Amino acid sequence: MPCKRLRVTGVVQGVGYRAWAKRLAGMLGVKGYVRNMPDGSVEMVVCADEKIITVMINAAKKGPAASVVKDVEVFDTDFKPEKEEFEIWI
Repeated sequence: MPCKRLRVTGVVQGVGYRAWAKRLAGMLGVKGYVRNMPDGSVEMVVCADEKIITVMINAAKKGPAASVVKDVEVFDTDFKPEKEEFEIWI
């Protein structure tokens, strides 16, 4: 199962971004995680079919209503999900 790491910048902390990402990932059957980073960005790792990963990337560029996404960088990753769910990491 392919995985991608996303680095989302802008106003993405304190606006419900992680909870929004978890809900969306749950609806799409995505595995992985989302977490706030010390620099104010949000890191998200999404593991799913390539088409679903593209859906998550496009959605991440918009985010929840209260967010203001500046940029979404996408990186390859060798992350292997240990759980069958999408988690919020603290």
